Amino acid sequence: MAFKDPDAAAVALFKQYAKPNELKTREAGRPIFDDIEIVEIRFPGMKDIKVYPATEFSHWDVDPETGAQIKVTYAERFALQYRQFKARAHQTKSGTPLDHALFLTEAKRAELRAQNVYTVEALAIVDGQELKNLGPGGRELKNAALEYIEDSKKNNAPAMQMQAELEALRAKNAVLMEDLEASKSRGVDAEFREMTNEQLRDYVTAHTGHAPVGSANRKTLERMCMEARPEQAA
Repeated sequence: MAFKDPDAAAVALFKQYAKPNELKTREAGRPIFDDIEIVEIRFPGMKDIKVYPATEFSHWDVDPETGAQIKVTYAERFALQYRQFKARAHQTKSGTPLDHALFLTEAKRAELRAQNVYTVEALAIVDGQELKNLGPGGRELKNAALEYIEDSKKNNAPAMQMQAELEALRAKNAVLMEDLEASKSRGVDAEFREMTNEQLRDYVTAHTGHAPVGSANRKTLERMCMEARPEQAA
């Protein structure tokens, strides 16, 4: 079926993805990752999931005021979904995730993340009142982070690069497995089973900004509602 608006039935889900920074990894001798924003685009009835950087060029459009050709990014193309994502987005980060710091316990990692410290580098530079906010032992944690960074420079950089590549592969596989498990376990919530077809269409329109196009069947409408739930975009 040909749609007047090709995106009318599309489901766009924005996420943050930890991308390995190869140059910084080689220079530092430890795995360094950068958070980037990506978008996963799905179309009903298709198994393929298209993944693109959120700020990457999507297509050309015409400026309604000047008539000039303008570049449109995926964030602009799916503006409503992107705004929903940004409203819930965590602080971005660049550096070595706290999970790689063996001198930290899981409880201490959780405490640091609660105070917006997400990387070893951030912990190493915290000072002043922020350092006091870490509580007893904060100075020792900072010094341990500094030692970790210094020691990593002396370690075998190629081995660390291999570790970074493995981590990147694990992260990619984790995303694939997450999508696979979601597709297997995704059921229909009771709230959607009790809705009429018209109510389902209204729900999709309200939560995605696009009304379902064509005569979508009940099963398709329920699936679109499940994918449009706010927690799905979180």
